[in-house]
Amino acid sequence: MIGLVLFTTISIIISTILTFGTYRTFIVQTSPKQASFLQGKIPLKAPDGVYKGSVGALKTSWVGKEFNAKDSSGINNFKSNGQISKNYPFKTYTGQGIQDKNKEVLKIDYNLPTNPIWLRFILDEIVEVKPNTFLGKLHIKLFPGVAFSLGYFSLEK
Repeated sequence: MIGLVLFTTISIIISTILTFGTYRTFIVQTSPKQASFLQGKIPLKAPDGVYKGSVGALKTSWVGKEFNAKDSSGINNFKSNGQISKNYPFKTYTGQGIQDKNKEVLKIDYNLPTNPIWLRFILDEIVEVKPNTFLGKLHIKLFPGVAFSLGYFSLEK
């Protein structure tokens, strides 16, 4: 009996995650921003230095990213009580889009031992839409071969 309850509970949780993830991915992939993302390009020169970030009208403590082109790495910047803190390092590399298979993107990968386990499932992808202006897409990789798109963000030098 306990086994059946546990199996049912796990099945409901997994079904809920898959349903929400599929719905959210559909919303992101059919957003007007998707056309801009598909028109964007991998930058000729890798991002380097500080880029101001925003998530549309959403107010967050995240204020952008700092890239190190030489090391293909970077870190996120957050602002709290007037102070900037640097958290959650990442590595960068180019590759095929996780949802947009025919699109080459710059990937921002948080799967590093220094990051908390929950963050290692996150993969951002960015394309340059204007000089020094990037449109990014946030993904979560839950299982091998299963990734969901959660939303867009922008970065500007």
